[in-house]
Amino acid sequence: EMTSSLVGSEMCIRDRSMTVSAGAAVLAAPSDIPLEQRAMAVDTIKADKAIEAFESDLKKSNNYDKVFEDYKSLMDLSVEISDIMNLNWAETEKLNYGMNTTSTRDELDKNYNECSEYREKIDELVKSILESKYADEFKKYWGDDKTEKVQNMSGIADMAAKEFNDRYYELLNKNADGKEFASLLKEVIAHNKNDEELDEETAERLHKIINYCNSISDYGYYVNKFNNYGAHLGLTELKGENNIENPIEKLVFVGEINERLKKAYDYMVKNNLCFYDDNGKDMAGATFQLIGSEDSEIVAFGDNDVMRTLIHEFGHYQNFFGKEVDSEDYYFGTAHSSPIVEFDSQMFELIATDYYDEIYGDNAGAMKFDTLVSCFQIVTSATMAYFENSLYNDNVLKMSDEDLDKALTNQFGEEWYKTCQFCFTNPGTYLGYSLTMFNAIQVYDIFLKDKQAGIDKYFEACACEGDTYEEVTEKLGLVSAFDDNAAEYLKSITNDIFKTEYGIDYDTALDYFENGTYLGKVFPTEQKVSVNGGEAQKLIAYNRGGFNYIKIRDLARLLNGTSSQFDVEYDETVGKINIVTGKPYTANENDTDEIAEVKTAGQKAAGTYSLCRNGENVRFGGMIFVNGYNCFLLRGLAENKVLGINVDYDEEKNTVLIYTE
Repeated sequence: EMTSSLVGSEMCIRDRSMTVSAGAAVLAAPSDIPLEQRAMAVDTIKADKAIEAFESDLKKSNNYDKVFEDYKSLMDLSVEISDIMNLNWAETEKLNYGMNTTSTRDELDKNYNECSEYREKIDELVKSILESKYADEFKKYWGDDKTEKVQNMSGIADMAAKEFNDRYYELLNKNADGKEFASLLKEVIAHNKNDEELDEETAERLHKIINYCNSISDYGYYVNKFNNYGAHLGLTELKGENNIENPIEKLVFVGEINERLKKAYDYMVKNNLCFYDDNGKDMAGATFQLIGSEDSEIVAFGDNDVMRTLIHEFGHYQNFFGKEVDSEDYYFGTAHSSPIVEFDSQMFELIATDYYDEIYGDNAGAMKFDTLVSCFQIVTSATMAYFENSLYNDNVLKMSDEDLDKALTNQFGEEWYKTCQFCFTNPGTYLGYSLTMFNAIQVYDIFLKDKQAGIDKYFEACACEGDTYEEVTEKLGLVSAFDDNAAEYLKSITNDIFKTEYGIDYDTALDYFENGTYLGKVFPTEQKVSVNGGEAQKLIAYNRGGFNYIKIRDLARLLNGTSSQFDVEYDETVGKINIVTGKPYTANENDTDEIAEVKTAGQKAAGTYSLCRNGENVRFGGMIFVNGYNCFLLRGLAENKVLGINVDYDEEKNTVLIYTE
C-alpha cells in the first residue's frame, strides 16, 4: 500500500511515506566504498554496450543461452541505475531542505533524466522479448504474473515522478496558494486513476477498509483520554529545549539492544550515511536505499526533536542493511516491497522509548509519554484513509481548484499541501500507517512483558518482506485489524500498556477528557430563550465553562415557523449532521427527553462528527457530545453564519434572545 508511482526512490518519511524496492545479487554485503566516491551518473559506455549486445543477440536463432545472459546483465544494469537515482534523490532532498550537498541542482537533474532514459530503454528491451522467437521460454521462466507486468510496462513512471516533484517544489519556492497545489493534485489523481481497475479483489479490500474505519472511529477519543490524564499528572510538561547537540551520537544507544543493530550503527557512522539539519523546516526524515551497495542513507531535518525522526528512520535503515536481494526481484518490485513497510520503523520507535533516559535526561518521561500517545493516535488515521479514498472519486476531478483547496484546508489546515505532498498522491498511505501501527502496538506489548521475546518478534517481523498485511499478521500470530473484535482488542491492549507503564487505566482517565481537552464539569441547566421578542421558553442547555450548549434539534424546534427554520438529517454511519434550511422541522421521538445527569464517559468526541448545511460542510464555533447528543454553542452557530440568526443575552431576565434574519 506504500508504493508510489510518483517517486522513484526508496523514501520512508516519518508519518508519511513511500517506497519502491531494493538490492542486487552482485553485491551481497554492505560496501566499504565511501559515499562520496559512489557513482552519481550512469556509465553510458557500459550501458550502451549491454544494450547493443542484447539487441544483437535477440535477433539470432538458437541463441537462448546468450539472450538469457544478456537479459541478466540488463537486470543488473537496472539495479545500478536505480542506485544512482536514489543517490541523486538523496542529494536533491538535501538541497530542498537547505543541507550541504556535493552536487548542483542542474547536475542532479541531468543525472536523473539520464537514469530515467536508460530505465525506459531497459523496459522496452525486456518487453521486446515477448515479441521475439524466445517469448515462450521467457513466459515459462517468468510465470503469468511477471509476464503480465512486462506486457503492461509503460516506462514513463520515473519521468512522471520527476515532473511532479519539480512542479511541487516550484510552487513551494514561489509561495503559491492552495488553489495551485489543488490543480497539481487533481492532475496527479487523474493520472493515477488511468491505471486503476476496481477488480473484485480491490473492491473486497475497499469494503474491508470501510468496515475498519467505522470500527475504529472512536479509538482516537479513547487514547486522547490517556493524553489528557497524562497532562493532568504532568507527564507532558517538557523541561527546556528538546534539541540534542549531536543526535547521531545519541543514536548509539541502539547498540545496547542487539548486536545486529550495533553492527548496522557502526557501519552507518563509519561510512557517513546519516545526515541531519535543524534548519527550522517541519520535522521529517527519509531513508534512501542504496541498492547496489546493500546499505542506505538517512536524511533528517527540522527543529522539533530530530532525534525521534532519526530513531524512526534507523528502524528502516537496519532492516535494509546488508540484505542480499536478486536484481530480478528488484526489477519486478518483489524485493523490500511489503505493503506494511512502516512496520519496522514503528515497532522500533516504541521499543526505543525504553532507552529514553540516556537520550533525553530530565525530559525522558514526558518524551516517552508523548511518543506512546502519538504512535497510538496513528491508528485513527483510518478515518483519514477513508477521506483519502474519497479524493479518488470522480466528483473530486469535477471540483474547481478553489473548492478542492477549501475542502482540504477545512480538513488539514491552511498549508495542507505540505502535509499531503506524499500521502494524497498514493491511495492507501494513511491506511497503511494505521494498519502497521495496529501490529506495532501488539509487538510493543510483547516487549513490555518480555524484552527478549519482543526483540525476537521485531526481527521476525522485519523479515516479512513482500508479504501482504494479512500474511504478515498471520505469520506473527497477531490480531488482524480486520477482525470483528479488533477495535475492542485494541482498546484492551492500549489500556494494558498505559496501566503497566503509568498506572493509568481508561476508567480513571475518563474524567480528564472531553472533545480533545480537559473541560472540567459539564452540567445541565434550564435556560430561558426568546425568539424574535416572543414569550420566553425553557429548554435544557449544557453549561461548560460559563457557556451554554444546546441540542441542534431543540434549536430547530424553537425556530420552526420562522424565516430561519430548518430540518435536521442525521447519517449515523458516517457521523454527518445535515441542516436543511427553509424546511419545517420534523419532530423526533426523543425531542422531549430531559436529562437529569450528564454522561460523557465512553462516548465519541464531537470531532468525529461533521456538520453540513444543505449537504455542504460548514465551520462552526463550539460543539460537545453529551449523553449521545451533539450540542452546539449557540453564539458560535450565529457568528459563523451557519443559520440566519443573531444572538444576544438579557442579563437582567437571564434570557437568551434569538432574532431571525
